[in-house]
Amino acid sequence: MTSEHDSTSMTLEEAFNLGVEHYQKGEKASSREIFEKILAVAPDSLPVLQVLSVLDMEEQEFAAAEAKLRHAQSLAPQDLSLILDLAIAIKAQGRNKEALGFIEEVLSYDPANTSALQLRQELTALMGQRGASKRDQYSLEAIQSQKQQQLDTEIQKTLDTVDTLIAQGHHQQAEQLILAILSLDENNSATLHKWAQLLISQEKNIEASHQLRRLVELDPSDELATFLLAKVLARLSNYNESRLVCQQFVRDNGPNALIEKQWLVTCVKEELWLQSDELGKSLVARYPEDNDIRYLFAFAKMQLLRERHNYTPESMQETLNVLEKALAGASKKRHIELTGYKGEVCWYMGDLTQSRQYFSDILQLNPDSKYTHWVQHHAFLHQHEWDKYYDAFELGIEQNARVSHNQDTPRWHTNASSEEVVLVLPEQGVGDEIRYYHSLGYISERAKKVFAACDQRLVPFLSNAYPDIEFVPVVRKQEGHTLDIPMHIADQATSWIPAGSIGREIYLTTGKHWAKPHYAVFPQDVKQKWQQQVDQHHTGKGLRIGISWRSGLGSAARNINFLKTHEVAHFIKQFPDATFYNLQYGECSKELKKIEKLSGKKVIQLDELDLKDDFLATAAVMDSLDLVFTAPTAVHMLTVSTTTPCYVYGAGSNESNFAEPTEYFGDMHEKQEFLFRFPPLMGNKYPMIEAISDRIKNDFREA
Repeated sequence: MTSEHDSTSMTLEEAFNLGVEHYQKGEKASSREIFEKILAVAPDSLPVLQVLSVLDMEEQEFAAAEAKLRHAQSLAPQDLSLILDLAIAIKAQGRNKEALGFIEEVLSYDPANTSALQLRQELTALMGQRGASKRDQYSLEAIQSQKQQQLDTEIQKTLDTVDTLIAQGHHQQAEQLILAILSLDENNSATLHKWAQLLISQEKNIEASHQLRRLVELDPSDELATFLLAKVLARLSNYNESRLVCQQFVRDNGPNALIEKQWLVTCVKEELWLQSDELGKSLVARYPEDNDIRYLFAFAKMQLLRERHNYTPESMQETLNVLEKALAGASKKRHIELTGYKGEVCWYMGDLTQSRQYFSDILQLNPDSKYTHWVQHHAFLHQHEWDKYYDAFELGIEQNARVSHNQDTPRWHTNASSEEVVLVLPEQGVGDEIRYYHSLGYISERAKKVFAACDQRLVPFLSNAYPDIEFVPVVRKQEGHTLDIPMHIADQATSWIPAGSIGREIYLTTGKHWAKPHYAVFPQDVKQKWQQQVDQHHTGKGLRIGISWRSGLGSAARNINFLKTHEVAHFIKQFPDATFYNLQYGECSKELKKIEKLSGKKVIQLDELDLKDDFLATAAVMDSLDLVFTAPTAVHMLTVSTTTPCYVYGAGSNESNFAEPTEYFGDMHEKQEFLFRFPPLMGNKYPMIEAISDRIKNDFREA
């Protein structure tokens, strides 16, 4: 603003913009000061007069505002916005009739002016002219409706163009049009939906969730927005909020199959199997014809059975029933999956014939299903169909069901060069490592060097057994079966082999399943220490028997392979003169007290023996016993690595004869490994326990 009264130089436009800036910041006093200075220089500036009149009206100075507006109107008598502002200032002073005259003037030029109609409707209502007020109200509604229809038509045309652009892959241009629509109507539901779905298609899930939240806030009954929001949140692993979105919709709007199904999907994704089972059961009852809900319920039911090891006749039959219902209307892919689950459950139930039939049905639908061939290795093992077993078991590598190896090196085979540096990778759990490593010598005799990865707790035990092999302690990742192998080890390896595949190499060459029946070796001081401790507790007569009845996992307490405490006590009662030594790893003090109470005999716990982590000492204890009686766990595998006879019980099939032992990977007498299989659903295990006890007595009587 250039003025002889100012020390600064600023154009009128710059000064006006500065005043507006102060106004927008809420600095109204500074804003007024600037505008009044402009008015002093340019007393006929219409924008300044109009802005100052607004400031006057905000300060309730309506007469001052009127004066400025009348001056402005004299300069621009046909400026309708000035006439409207003047009418407002006059109305605020209670001169309704005079204000109405100005409004009529505006409407004579612009009959559809909604601001003027709104003001006239208010004035006529104040003046008691109800008929006129209602007519203006109807006119307003008609005009607004027409304008909205026109806007909706234009928006729809634009959205059609958006669809075309999206179909052509022009996402950026589509988004620009969407933003243009929202600049006119920021809460346009159809446009927000379109934008959210465009963002979802681009996997911009966080941005999509923001728009979907807007939609749900605008209309809590918007089913599609709620469904997509819950789905996007689940994709972002925000499972809790996803479930809450679904729950809130159902609370506010009542049952809804689409929303409740997504609720179930979220529970399944989060692996909340118990909650998924309960929700799925109620949804199937309400929506019995919904194939997706039936499938999700069946999937959750199967996972719950696996996770809880709840292999009771009732729970397994219930699972089969749910699977059967889910098969009705299932797609081919789901039909194959669900049939596989039925085969698995029948296996747990001991119906091996039916189990194999289900897998055969799958192979008829999908002959190339490597997964189906793989899962049958359990049945082939049980029935000693060794060729089929090893071929099927090998497919577990491709299915990522055994172990994953990311190094670009070839597999080791028996006919490989003797210059190979071989990396042996462990599988599943520590018990499997102990079993598979019966055969490490087979590789070390045929290779330049062998690295064998293993659970770090096994390193002392295995290093004594195989001093020429370098053992690599590893930590398993939570997801999948990938192992962290140190890079300097992986770089040296020229080939690799999964530990579970060594037996196949031996079988194809020799017909056996292992290189050594026993391989444990003990330092003299270790062997002597634990032999003395075992002998110290021995009464001098009767057998020295080690016992273990379950795995160390508390969640597996109901596993069909394991014994309950009263059954363990029944076994102990069969040997009144024997001394029993605890080999059960993990917390079991309450169980031991109960066993002692039921059997009348205390089970010895050796001082300083770390059953969970010290495998060398534990194996030395086993080697000092006459026999071990155990479930099929790591205790079983560790015992067989020694020369101590191992009597193992485990679930088989409905045809299993628990009175006679069977081999488990080779000659039972050579390995001193006697496996007693019983029908999985056998309720009373006492007859089996007594049969095993009789076998033990006969074996040691003959010895």
